[in-house]
Amino acid sequence: MKIGDPMKKLGLGKALGALDRIGSDGGRSSAAASSGGASISESSNSMMRALMGSVGVIGDFYFPADVIGGTCPRIAGDEEEIVWNAAAEACDTERVHVVWQSFESRIWYLAVRSQELASQANSWCPFASLLPAMKDAAMPPVCYTYFGEEVAAMMIVTTDGLQIFRGTSPIVRAKAERTARELGNAPIINLDSDRIEALTPTPWYSLSLFESRARRILATLSVLMALFVTGFSFLVYLTASMSLVASQHNLAEALSQTQDKSMALMAEVEKTRSSPMRDQIGEFLRINDGLLALNGFLNVYEIKDGSKARWRATVPPSATADRIQALGGMTLETDDQGNVAIGNMIEKQFELKQKEKR
Repeated sequence: MKIGDPMKKLGLGKALGALDRIGSDGGRSSAAASSGGASISESSNSMMRALMGSVGVIGDFYFPADVIGGTCPRIAGDEEEIVWNAAAEACDTERVHVVWQSFESRIWYLAVRSQELASQANSWCPFASLLPAMKDAAMPPVCYTYFGEEVAAMMIVTTDGLQIFRGTSPIVRAKAERTARELGNAPIINLDSDRIEALTPTPWYSLSLFESRARRILATLSVLMALFVTGFSFLVYLTASMSLVASQHNLAEALSQTQDKSMALMAEVEKTRSSPMRDQIGEFLRINDGLLALNGFLNVYEIKDGSKARWRATVPPSATADRIQALGGMTLETDDQGNVAIGNMIEKQFELKQKEKR
């Protein structure tokens, strides 16, 4: 089961993904500084986990009795799913708390059953802040030890593995010394109270708590959205009612103005229909269509001062006199190529006047 799947179902995947990217930027920068620029992905210490509880209210540190550590091969983009499956299998339950960090090609993680933290709410494990590539972690191989009043614990980190041991103080101290020799005199770092206080707390991450908080947030958002929609609907209704009341006394006047405009428009349409321009356009189309039927070409069509139009055209010699007369024209002249120039009476009179002026 992928950790992000429940949030996608709840409709908060994009928003929480943005929070996760914001919160993980600081972790990546610190880790890059401590590891010499190594490739590091986002860790479980992110702002997205703030839905489980604010980082500011993290309580005292606590070493769980059955904490489990391990490593997994890293597949970019699937780190959470890989860690969750590994932790659930190691703890033999899906109700687990995990902390993980990816570094180069591997993922280091700590896991514990959720029931073991029931009496230690908001606690954190110092080992979780020392996973490779984290801010306070040393370069592997390294051994971290903790000697408490009742129990002692040790975390061994190598370049490709992570192990957790618990026992009495003498046993853990002997195990740490022997392991350090086997790892080529690896450093042993004892986590005393002063060193633990200097660590950056890294909270546990629980899917069950995360889902519960997300559902509460979603329910709150749904109620707020419903209130907003209701208020907005009432505001729209109130505005519409006021507009309706304010416009009722102008309804008769608006109707009268509409009728006047309609009558004026109809009068304008009727005037256009009876306009001389309409008749002139019709006459032009008639002459043009007739010339097209004769394979003729219209040379001049002119209307001056609203008088009748004069026109002149060229037609082939095959055009008969009756068809030319049907157009309202007459033969004016014939050029050297045999083309016949025709025109109406007004055109003939116009040419005579032009010859007289010459």
